[in-house]
Amino acid sequence: MSCSKGKHEEFGRNLAKAFKSRQYKNFDTEAYNEVFKAELKKLKPELHDPNWITKIYNEENNDNGLTLVGAFLINGKLDNLHQNLLNAKYHGLNPEFFHSDKITELLNTVKTKKFKKVEESYPYLAQLELYSADGLINYANILKYGAVNPKTVLSSYYVSVERPDFIDAEKTLDLLDLDKFLEDLQPKNGYYQRLSNLLINDDKPETVQKLSSEDKQKIYLSMERLRWPVKEYKGKYLLVNIPEFTLRLIDNNTTDLQMKVCVGEAGGHETPILSGMIDRMQVNPVWNIPESIASTEIISSLRKDSYYLEAKNMVAYKNGELVNSPTVDWNSADVSQYSFKQNPGADNSLGQIKFIFQNPYAIYLHDTPAQAMFKQDMRAVSHGCVRVQQPMQLQEFLLNDKSKSEEIVKETEAAANGAKAEARWVKIKDPIPVFISYYTAWSDDAGNLVSSKDVYGYDKLLMPKFKAYMATL
Repeated sequence: MSCSKGKHEEFGRNLAKAFKSRQYKNFDTEAYNEVFKAELKKLKPELHDPNWITKIYNEENNDNGLTLVGAFLINGKLDNLHQNLLNAKYHGLNPEFFHSDKITELLNTVKTKKFKKVEESYPYLAQLELYSADGLINYANILKYGAVNPKTVLSSYYVSVERPDFIDAEKTLDLLDLDKFLEDLQPKNGYYQRLSNLLINDDKPETVQKLSSEDKQKIYLSMERLRWPVKEYKGKYLLVNIPEFTLRLIDNNTTDLQMKVCVGEAGGHETPILSGMIDRMQVNPVWNIPESIASTEIISSLRKDSYYLEAKNMVAYKNGELVNSPTVDWNSADVSQYSFKQNPGADNSLGQIKFIFQNPYAIYLHDTPAQAMFKQDMRAVSHGCVRVQQPMQLQEFLLNDKSKSEEIVKETEAAANGAKAEARWVKIKDPIPVFISYYTAWSDDAGNLVSSKDVYGYDKLLMPKFKAYMATL
């Protein structure tokens, strides 16, 4: 993390030439370094990452405190860093968190102030070095991983989270290609960029219809969530946006198809935030009824009507053996000894097709016979899985094989018309990522804002932890 004395032998003379201030010619690196150490000690309480700053400036070969200032002040690259920090508001972040206001003043001072003695410049240069370094490391880490660790907000956040110190991968700061580093750092996700553009456009004086404070807050929080996933949204994938009750079939940031979905009910059946690869589907599926549903809804219905299972195309098993449901005294039966299934058919609760991806919570996407639910605005009604409005269009997108898709359509149409339904598995040749996510602000392909209600209250949970980093509303 060091830079050699030799690199800064001409530093003072170059400063004097660049900023037309004679006193810089008398710059004394050793004298400056003593001032730098004092400033480091004084500014520690203001730094967001004092341990990291202390580490890099206490390295054995670093004795001048000119790592960033020495390499990037005169060539204007420090100005580029400063502009990036000012533009943090277009990431939904407060530029002042990255010391942008202080850096503005310090850059102006070291460039324009005519010091009577060169020693007067040392505290300003030292502060510029420290605030710039602290701003850079925090800016880099937040853009790369987000300001808040999602697992501190939601225990039900099941996406893998790794948050190493991003800039530690760089061996030296002064050898860093700062402009390229800042450019590469910008999130490449197309939807993130669209939300950022909404903020940029809102900041233009000629924009007549301004974003409301509520919409801005939703955008800020959604951009923070978009910084969380380890995997970028790219190529061909599915995106379920829970608050919007919408599934998008996306290819290279363009929506090929969009459909309504039903998600888990708030208050105990919330659909979890997770991701995976959809690699297979079951046509005319069997529904293995979860114990949580069997022990409440199924047993309650059986106690009212012993023929309930027959009416719903369901069966019960005890110790792996099929039982004759009407002969069982369900009022005294120990339901934990029984398992329940719903056989394939048009009335199956999973509809005529379900889509599977590996996850530890048995969450999947599926069809449903309860089509009336899609006419409702509030569609948080399931036990956690995602019900899709257009399952046949979804299987076509996933399979990308016309003959196989037509075969599934014929098969399910026959079952709907009373033919015997047989469950079968269909492998997806090229598995496709699926992301089940939570964004109260999104954008359509035209870049227009799509705003949704905070159906699970997750924005309210995130807000207190994110507020310290958040741009003004």
